[in-house]
Amino acid sequence: MSEPRRRGENGRAWPATEPTVAPWRTTGRRVHADLEFPIEVGFSYDPDDPWAVLVGFGRGEHAVEWTLSRELLHRGTRTPCGEGDVQFWPLRQGGRDGRLRIRLGGTGVPVLVDVDRSALRAWLAKTFEAVPAGTEATHIDWEAEAAHIGWV
Repeated sequence: MSEPRRRGENGRAWPATEPTVAPWRTTGRRVHADLEFPIEVGFSYDPDDPWAVLVGFGRGEHAVEWTLSRELLHRGTRTPCGEGDVQFWPLRQGGRDGRLRIRLGGTGVPVLVDVDRSALRAWLAKTFEAVPAGTEATHIDWEAEAAHIGWV
């Protein structure tokens, strides 16, 4: 029987193994009205949580982290997708392969961030090398997850 995954103070599971995909950090562009501001954006992937990509925006005490669907993010690099609080769509301007616009937030003023689409696609390809599409469920320690929520 496997050990349950350790959890940090925030309740997030710590990886049971070292990540096989290095995080990708870039400077994105936060878009507000007709203005653009540089913003640090970091993408990370843990094969122990194979359906998710963690995306951090900003630094320090004002940093915000979102957990996004890897498949939805991948689809967004090719075609507009998402609904509600999370939406993606490719933009043709901004480099050889354009940029990806990420829209986060529901009511009120959403946050719009653009990142280099080609570089993101290259990084996402590494996540699919680590955990191929369709095999995600085989990378979950189901006994440990059941024990964590008290089912075992």
